[in-house]
Amino acid sequence: MAHIQCNFFSQALQKNANVIIYLPTQDADDYLFGTGNAKYGRSRVYKTLYLLHGSYGDYMDWTRLANADRYAQEHDIAVVMPSAENSKYLNMYLGENYMDYIGKELPEFLGTIFPLSDKRENTYIAGLSMGGYGAMRIGLEFPERFGAICSLSGGLDMDMLNTGDTTEAHVAKFDKNYMKAISPNEKMAGTRDDLLYLLKAQLDAGKPIPKLFMACGTEDFIFPSNEKFYAEASKLVPIDYTRAPGVHDWKFWDCHLQEALDWLAKL
Repeated sequence: MAHIQCNFFSQALQKNANVIIYLPTQDADDYLFGTGNAKYGRSRVYKTLYLLHGSYGDYMDWTRLANADRYAQEHDIAVVMPSAENSKYLNMYLGENYMDYIGKELPEFLGTIFPLSDKRENTYIAGLSMGGYGAMRIGLEFPERFGAICSLSGGLDMDMLNTGDTTEAHVAKFDKNYMKAISPNEKMAGTRDDLLYLLKAQLDAGKPIPKLFMACGTEDFIFPSNEKFYAEASKLVPIDYTRAPGVHDWKFWDCHLQEALDWLAKL
């Protein structure tokens, strides 16, 4: 597995951006046992997963806290890990355009310098917690680019989380001024930032809806948000949904990233 850290100027963000890319390559075992030579070559392009971090995280999280590189190598898939601060992966009202950065600029830029497939059926987006929401938001906004979306413990009903009475630190300690910088609207319902509204809008517009996968721990504070979204969205499109014991932590995300990659491999 080739581990590449890329720093470049982003026009969408109007500043330098950092991103990590994993590319499947021959490893030591391949060399010793004569396997894996087909992992790369001049004509080879890779299926690609854009993998998003959660709140309070950055592009290093999946590298430091999970085994994403090993799983990517095992599944023969390229993985791209960008940063988006605490933006919810939106085009912020007072801030950077993270949705355009990840949904448009990053695939176009990386596709010019790395052997990444530009085919919709080979391009996926996934994330945990805030990144689970971000994967759904970006994947549904740009359905012509992404063939599948995976949400791990995603904040899929943001209004429920933002206006509820939860005492979870993930929500309660989120800076209110930053929330206003993301969006001046107190509620997302009835806007494109409301995932259910966006899904319906894209269906009404005849857009191709990516295949959807969800996983959430049954003891996770965010589980009710996932249940509510699934109950409504599954009436509109098929969704593969895993409910499993677990809380909002890396033990769950590391385990179910493997499940998500297994699911993607069968598409």
